[in-house]
Amino acid sequence: MSTHTVLQFSPSKSILKLATTPPTRKIQPSPEKQGLPCTTVIVPRGWAGAATEAGSPVKKKKPGKDNSVLDVQFEIQLGQPNQGLTESLTVSKRVELSYSLVEGGKPTTPPHGDFSELLRLFPTTFAAEVAPPYVIIRVRTLPPKPWPFTVGGLLLWLTTDELEHCFDPGKVGKGKKMLEHIDLQRKEEFSEGILKEAIAIFQALQIKIRDIMWSPGFWRITVPDSTDWKVLPSWIAHQVCFYKFRSEDPDPDPSALRSKIPQGVEYDDTLYAATPNALLRPGIMVSSSIRQITRDGKTEEAFKTTTSGMLVVNRYGQPFITVASHGFEDDNLVYHPNPTKGSVIGRVVDRLSGTDISIVKLNSGLRYVNETFSSKDGLGGIQMSGISPGYPPHLRAYDPITMDNPFSGFCEGLVLGTGAILPEEGDRDYVRHQWLIFDNGSEPIDGSCGSPFLDSDGRVVGLFRFKKINSDQCWGVSATELRNFGYDICGGEQEF
Repeated sequence: MSTHTVLQFSPSKSILKLATTPPTRKIQPSPEKQGLPCTTVIVPRGWAGAATEAGSPVKKKKPGKDNSVLDVQFEIQLGQPNQGLTESLTVSKRVELSYSLVEGGKPTTPPHGDFSELLRLFPTTFAAEVAPPYVIIRVRTLPPKPWPFTVGGLLLWLTTDELEHCFDPGKVGKGKKMLEHIDLQRKEEFSEGILKEAIAIFQALQIKIRDIMWSPGFWRITVPDSTDWKVLPSWIAHQVCFYKFRSEDPDPDPSALRSKIPQGVEYDDTLYAATPNALLRPGIMVSSSIRQITRDGKTEEAFKTTTSGMLVVNRYGQPFITVASHGFEDDNLVYHPNPTKGSVIGRVVDRLSGTDISIVKLNSGLRYVNETFSSKDGLGGIQMSGISPGYPPHLRAYDPITMDNPFSGFCEGLVLGTGAILPEEGDRDYVRHQWLIFDNGSEPIDGSCGSPFLDSDGRVVGLFRFKKINSDQCWGVSATELRNFGYDICGGEQEF
């Protein structure tokens, strides 16, 4: 057994409340209340940097609102049951070790193949493996929940099963190796140029793919059910290609995303536009007008609830905000927070084909600012500082992201990959997307559609689009798509 130092960091609640500090939400959504606030760092005693906040891995990995402080430090014999460690892990979103399992956006294994820290992290552990995007830790008895979201930068999967795999990428193609002049394994960085070349392969093969995503080490592609496996490329740019049929991986039906909130779940339906000159911001609830629908054989009134997006300007400098297209009816009316509690605050004036992004002109007198709410635990709001290009070196797989909306509150996640959806409408060959996962407690993330998600520098990476069926994996449309339609992010505050 070896002696290790445990350092637990938690968010500071001693932020100076300056005049410019954004307000907190009037209602804190349930998932934010359930969110684990801390980071636990476990390193060998005497490890360089272990004794200081500045030297800790948490200071280098925390996204956005980083004002964490060291509040617990103690030593353990790693591998021996320790109540202090157990308590730290049950309040920690992240666990950092003396090494990272992600280097330069690519998953890796522990140095020299030494899995001892992973094998001794939880009691009764009998195996540990790196299976990107997860690190799998197999235990005889599951530890008490909640569990950390990540360990060493990879998603944590705890199981008592000796063989269970937590991620099904699909089936490997049986066709030729393609783009062998590009080496994503050792040399080149992923780029839009490489994405275009990969898409062109399937166009040349006359295979109408629905989407294509790249994560370090593999491609993930959805193809028509009738596709012959023998013609599907087995490797592209030295990365293995996994495929799923469309019937195996259906997308959610946007028309089904109605206002049906699970009982007992709190969400923020505050009317923030209560005064003529109200200052609105990304992450407030917006809704469609009421319509009649049939559910379980009965006719009822319903409306769609989604999330307000970012403040943008067109090429003439006129201000607008973004919303999720599928969240609104053909009358183009935008209600806040909903048609039963609030009123119309604007109208959809442009729908960006293939992106699920719509552009809204707010009512005269309303103000909007590209800054998120402050968090209840003392974290200040994030000022949106631009649009992320969405490719290395600006954005890599396993980079942290944040999102703040009326359904999840402030939540954190990871980028799993980047790629595109090939739309069936409009004149775009492809629409760039990111492949994501968020730590959202046990609550559904439906309603987050339209919410901006940000990188650690406050740049908008994209706008949340949907969560995959029967999966924690999510997709977001890249914010760079706005520029293809003549819109760009707007700094500061704007009055309509």
